[in-house]
Amino acid sequence: MLVRFVLACALAAVPVLAQQEQEKPKPVPKDSLRVIITGCVKGRVIKAADVRQVDTSSGYDVRSKTFRLEGKKDVMKGVADVDGERAEVTGIIKKSALIEPGMKIMGGRVRIGGGSTSGTSSLPDPAQDVVVLDVEVVQGLGGSCVN
Repeated sequence: MLVRFVLACALAAVPVLAQQEQEKPKPVPKDSLRVIITGCVKGRVIKAADVRQVDTSSGYDVRSKTFRLEGKKDVMKGVADVDGERAEVTGIIKKSALIEPGMKIMGGRVRIGGGSTSGTSSLPDPAQDVVVLDVEVVQGLGGSCVN
């Protein structure tokens, strides 16, 4: 009788443990940061109104205002569902994408970098300097984006 009771309790605990495993966020690699971005989603791009880091002790400053969204198929379906609306997106950014090229002078107020080797066009490449966000969670906030 006691053995059956213990076995029944153990079997009842298995779904609870499995659910807790699924709710844990995946660990952040050492070369990346987890951020929460609030802004307007248009296609696979989010224009940020606010960027918060989950771990503020990292020392990295996220100054980018536009992020390209990438992720698994089911997550990207959630991005498509909030297209043209305000949303909160949680994801991972590589630290190397946040480092600005060039050399700081005058106490860090001025940054000098090398010129571009693009052809005859004076316009910058639109894909350049766009930080990629590996999306984990998308949550619609309601309201449409203006502009």
